[in-house]
Amino acid sequence: MIQDTSSQDRAISRPPRRGRFLWSIAAIVSVLIVGSLVWHPRWQGWIHADTSVDRARLMTGTVQRGDLTREVSAEGRVVASSYPTLYSTASGVVTLRVKAGEAVASGQVLAVVDSPEVRNLARQEASTVQAMEADLARRKVAAKAELLRRSQAIDLAKLRHEAAERAFARAEQTFSQGLINAIEYETAKDSVLITDMEYEHAVAERELDRETLDLELRNMELQLSRQKLVLAEAQRRLEELSIRSPADGRIGSLEVDPSDVVAANMPLLTVIDLSAFEVEVSIPETYADDIEPGQPADIRLDDQIYPGEVAQISPEVVDSLVTGTVLFRGPPPQRLRQNQRVSARIRFETRDDVLYVRRGPFLESGAGRVAYVINDGLLERREIQVGVASLTEVEILRGLRAGEEIVISDLTDFRRAETVLLRP
Repeated sequence: MIQDTSSQDRAISRPPRRGRFLWSIAAIVSVLIVGSLVWHPRWQGWIHADTSVDRARLMTGTVQRGDLTREVSAEGRVVASSYPTLYSTASGVVTLRVKAGEAVASGQVLAVVDSPEVRNLARQEASTVQAMEADLARRKVAAKAELLRRSQAIDLAKLRHEAAERAFARAEQTFSQGLINAIEYETAKDSVLITDMEYEHAVAERELDRETLDLELRNMELQLSRQKLVLAEAQRRLEELSIRSPADGRIGSLEVDPSDVVAANMPLLTVIDLSAFEVEVSIPETYADDIEPGQPADIRLDDQIYPGEVAQISPEVVDSLVTGTVLFRGPPPQRLRQNQRVSARIRFETRDDVLYVRRGPFLESGAGRVAYVINDGLLERREIQVGVASLTEVEILRGLRAGEEIVISDLTDFRRAETVLLRP
């Protein structure tokens, strides 16, 4: 006979009615709490959020009011504002007296070109000047002798005229006494007129000869002056065969070797003027129209900031970059080196009392028309309008207020959601 399991049964005591009552109260309270949370506006936002995102993944910025400075940062290098290349002025054999990198002083002879052609030409012109000076001196002596002869002729003519006047006076007296006839009287009178005319002509001829000699001497002096200029030019060319440094600086490069035969106008070497440096910067072409000469700039060199200003902007675009020149405003830093790397920040506009926020990827991903404002753990999508932008800030024209905090990181993950839940 098979036994049943009744022997294993045990009685279960029923819970007291009070315990069930407490459980009912707890359930009702839980329902009320959940209901109040669900109907709370913040929970309503969480419930209706289109998506969610971790707050730690976001970059945020606070909208501020103040002055916004438009500027552009550009990399550049230090270059000497003056680095002339010196050329040979004539053909010949060059002798170098310096080496590349050597410090030189203004006026120091750097190289000498031996040119027999220029040297001989200078000697020929000097000989020509000496010959013309001798000719001029000889002509002056001849002119003095000729004027002396003219003076003698004048003196003789004057003596003859005076003798004729005395003879006429005697003839006039004797004619009045009837001692001579009229023919003798008229002859004496004619002699006075003739000698007077001879005297006047002698004086006029001397003055004419003096003017003629003065013109001849003046012409010879002018020719001599011209020849002296030719000699000075030849001597200058001879002097230019000694290539001198135009300024205190350093030898940049040597274009020839010692004892090379060089032609006229051939480059010999380059001198870097260490007294004047400037910064050559590469600027994105999108900013080229905004930058003008005279705009202020900050030059960063070895963690130091030096004031400067834009000197010029190249009209040519190369690889989407425009080359500009920035000058140091005031004395340049010490120990500058050619081609030393620097950075420059050019300020080309300042707007006063505007709303702005820190720049970020939200400008590109939202096309500058969308921002997400942080509000009670939610991100609310808002239409905005931006204005000008600097390196670190962007102007807000519409859609945001000062003090609001927005997301400045990439907005692509939000997928144009109207509300985004922020997860802690």
